[in-house]
Amino acid sequence: MMLIHGFEPRRDAAGDMVKLVEHQLAPKEAMPGDTVWVDLVEPTREEQQAAETFAGIDLPTPEEMDEIEPSELLYADNGTRYMTARILCQSKTHRPKLANISFILTSKVLVTVRYDDPKPFETFCQHAQRVGLNGADAEAVFVGLIDAIVARAAEVLRLAGDHVDALSESIFQRAVERDRPRTDEYQQTLTTLGREGARVSKARESMVSIELMLRFASSAGHEKEKEEPQGHIATMLRDIGSLETHTEYLLGKVQFLLDAILGLVNLTQNDIIKILSVIAVVFTPPTFFASMYGMNFKNMPEYDWSLGYPYVLTLMFLSAVLPYLFFRWKKWL
Repeated sequence: MMLIHGFEPRRDAAGDMVKLVEHQLAPKEAMPGDTVWVDLVEPTREEQQAAETFAGIDLPTPEEMDEIEPSELLYADNGTRYMTARILCQSKTHRPKLANISFILTSKVLVTVRYDDPKPFETFCQHAQRVGLNGADAEAVFVGLIDAIVARAAEVLRLAGDHVDALSESIFQRAVERDRPRTDEYQQTLTTLGREGARVSKARESMVSIELMLRFASSAGHEKEKEEPQGHIATMLRDIGSLETHTEYLLGKVQFLLDAILGLVNLTQNDIIKILSVIAVVFTPPTFFASMYGMNFKNMPEYDWSLGYPYVLTLMFLSAVLPYLFFRWKKWL
């Protein structure tokens, strides 16, 4: 599928806003000359060739995007910036993933190649059609799209943080309300924490990838590449830095909760082992006396004793009760 976008001027109070209009290009339909963004979603070979001819560039195939070398993620060729970033997809499902998306930015058009459907693309298109953009060139579209991706990552991290906080409260609340929470509850909580940790980790990896891409996009073609980015890109880089710090905090909290759950599980297991140990201590002495007086020897004086049976029962009872009372006195139980 090939989605093309062009600007439609629309004046507002400042007089500098433009509206981005989306159109799905039909097969063999000529591409308008005022197109500023070509969005290729699982493109066919014909759609890819049409975009290459229009933009005067070479687009990567799906195999090349999956097997791209780290040195080829970001490079410039004849004023065209070729950038590939890992964008978080399916972020609200149990299986979030990172999708390789290529951004090819020329002086006149932005071309994106993707084989997944990240939510920020739809959000950005709706916002640009409804509100507009501060600029009327491919660079403005690129910055606005990346801004939507960063905003989406911030929302994902916020939701993950709320979920982790809810899990933290439930974990310790169950530990207070119950002496021994059920094992299946711990297992379910561990699974949920693992999923949230994976979600946060993937979001952080995506932010690192986007940060590198933004720094390259702001410096490519400039004489002083070591200068700090300016404008909205600089603002996004600061936001990404804050998000990366927040992801480290969330990952640390997830690790703390995992350790806490394992500690509570160990305490529960220790209680079980303690109970089994007490049972063994209580029943071992009576078992000893029962075994001793169960031997079939002729010269055992208690065999002919009329009080032998109650004597042994009393001895077995005392040998079981006295160790138990001793443990309680020592506060081992």
